[in-house]
Amino acid sequence: MLEIKLEDNIAILQNKYQMSDDLINKILFTNDLKNTYLPIEISTLLARIEDINETQRVYYVLDLMHRNLGMSKATLAAFGGVDTKDFEEFLNNPESLNEKKKFVLAVRIMFLHFVLKGKYTNEID
Repeated sequence: MLEIKLEDNIAILQNKYQMSDDLINKILFTNDLKNTYLPIEISTLLARIEDINETQRVYYVLDLMHRNLGMSKATLAAFGGVDTKDFEEFLNNPESLNEKKKFVLAVRIMFLHFVLKGKYTNEID
């Protein structure tokens, strides 16, 4: 099992992603009570961004909105700019959409997630 350390994550954020100390402090060590993530969790998500491919990230967000908000597949497809048949195929086989449709779906769903993120939890069971 890989041991993940906050210091290692911070070094990755500084060196690989060119984040300043001020930005790292603002992101990791805020006193915002709405923030449910600990610094180690946030830093790991950011430092290990390449460990989950983009298609899988979109799939996870779709799953969160479906399970936690109860948004139907038809609603998510409509917001995502794809027809329901293509959307359902995407859920069964995330590589089924062409790059253009996947891009439109991702941008629209990420915007929807941004607008609605306060209405559901980000935890994946």
